Amino acid sequence: MKKLLLAAAFAVATIGISSAQDGNFGVGLRAAVPISDAGDLSSFGVGLEAMYLHPVSDEFMVGGSIGYTTYFTDDIEFLGQSVEVDDVAFLPIALKAIYSFGDSGFGVGADVGYAVGVNEDNDGGIMYEPKVVFNTEMLLFSVGYQGISNDGDSWDSIQIGAAYKF
Repeated sequence: MKKLLLAAAFAVATIGISSAQDGNFGVGLRAAVPISDAGDLSSFGVGLEAMYLHPVSDEFMVGGSIGYTTYFTDDIEFLGQSVEVDDVAFLPIALKAIYSFGDSGFGVGADVGYAVGVNEDNDGGIMYEPKVVFNTEMLLFSVGYQGISNDGDSWDSIQIGAAYKF
């Protein structure tokens, strides 16, 4: 499954590079607030993302992205002792789609892909992120829910991001 998703991301990147004059490259930052079980281990995360979006129509864009996100973990109290937990990091590789509502700049989007676990004992998992976006000429803002699921376990967060398009 990992090889299939990596091949799909490579194909999207190749298509994006070959038709760069028609689309938008972007680089962004994001902040993440872990929720659910992830919120028990971490209270905050930050990430970087590089993306390419190709307009299919005036309202619809598709593309791909690759990023890096680190969640800073909190110490855990266990039997009266404080146990240090390593930070949790992912390398998300995703296919993106954004639908804009006319000229308002507002729209909805979704990312689907695989988040490779970077740190030890982190297997990563299938990643999905429905979101609300605000798109301008130079910037793309987003707020969404990101889930990373693997064998019934999940790492969930609320993501807020901004990307500069060039």
